[in-house]
Amino acid sequence: MADLTPDQIYDLLNRPGPLWLVGANLNGANLSAANLSHANLSEAQLSRARLTDANLFRADLSVCELGGANLSWANLREAKLNWAQLVRADLSDADLRKADLSWANLEFASLVGANLRGANLSAADFSGANLYGANLSLCNLSGADLRDTVMIGANLSEAQLREAQLVNLSGANLSGAILIRVSLNGANLNGANLASANLMHANLREATLDEANFIGANLSEANLGEASLCNADFSEANLSGIYLSGANLRNAILTRANLSRANLSGANLRGANLRGANLREASLAEADLTDADLTEADLRDCDLTGVKGLAM
Repeated sequence: MADLTPDQIYDLLNRPGPLWLVGANLNGANLSAANLSHANLSEAQLSRARLTDANLFRADLSVCELGGANLSWANLREAKLNWAQLVRADLSDADLRKADLSWANLEFASLVGANLRGANLSAADFSGANLYGANLSLCNLSGADLRDTVMIGANLSEAQLREAQLVNLSGANLSGAILIRVSLNGANLNGANLASANLMHANLREATLDEANFIGANLSEANLGEASLCNADFSEANLSGIYLSGANLRNAILTRANLSRANLSGANLRGANLRGANLREASLAEADLTDADLTEADLRDCDLTGVKGLAM
């Protein structure tokens, strides 16, 4: 479709919908507060377009070019944005509930406060994006790239991350995030910031979490079996009832952590700092505590069968 003049755009927006604008060149167009509900904008050019407060409910924006576009406060509920290019786009406070963003490119995009509840984000690229305070509950994030994302205070409760070996959260900032029952089996979270995050009942089995920050986090009843947690910091974290059987916690910091009823059987705790930790009723059977610091740790009713490296 040829370039549209401002007058032609105005005329289109005042016609009865839904609009058919497949492949339209709307680069830089001012479409603020426009009613584009159910519009077909697939393959349209909307770079740097202004779509603040626009109504794009169930609109088709698949394969669109939206680089640098302003979509703040836009209604994108159930919209199709699969394969869309949204590099550095502003989607702050946008309503993206149940939207399809599969394979979309959102590098360095701003989604501060955006509502993505139930959205399909599979294989989407969020590297460098800002998801501060975003609602990602019940989202499908299978295969998504979340490297270097800011996810402070984000809600990822019950988000689906199937095929987690494709999920990369290395270096992500998830401090204070709600991750209740999230599935991150086998995910890469090396160096991630999860301070004060809520990971109750989360599945992080076989995940890579070396040097991750879990200070003050809640991981009660979480599954971290066989996970790699070398040099991770769990200071003052709630790890009650956690499953850490076979986990590698070499040189991990667990000072004043609550590990009551935790399962640490067969875990590698060589050089770990457990000063003041609560290990009441925990299982350390066959665990390796060589060079671990257990000063003032509470080991009452703890199972120490076959434990290695502990001076009895």
